[in-house]
Amino acid sequence: MSRKAQAIEKSRELIKDDSFKARNRKSENMFTRIRCLPFELVLIMILRKSTKSLQCIVNETVISLGMEGVTASAYSQARYKLKHTAFIELNQKAIIDVVYQDQDFTLKGTGQDS
Repeated sequence: MSRKAQAIEKSRELIKDDSFKARNRKSENMFTRIRCLPFELVLIMILRKSTKSLQCIVNETVISLGMEGVTASAYSQARYKLKHTAFIELNQKAIIDVVYQDQDFTLKGTGQDS
């Protein structure tokens, strides 16, 4: 399996993990009820890093998933419930640990590898 595929798989595992969710929400009572914007969906929407307006991002996601409409305000409130540590942990465990697991720090395909 390629490193890219491993990183994607590890990201999926982390995002679905309940302990990851518990560590990376601002309060233990956040993201406990079934809502239109669960923890996983909010995290993925943020990771998409669109330059579009919040409402366009929400509309695109909702339409592609066949969900009922959600307001930009609901999305903003859900984003507020996430800790920044979610992205730090996701980067460390799903990207850095996977990409550099064999301690090979050369840049492949740039002419700098030997």
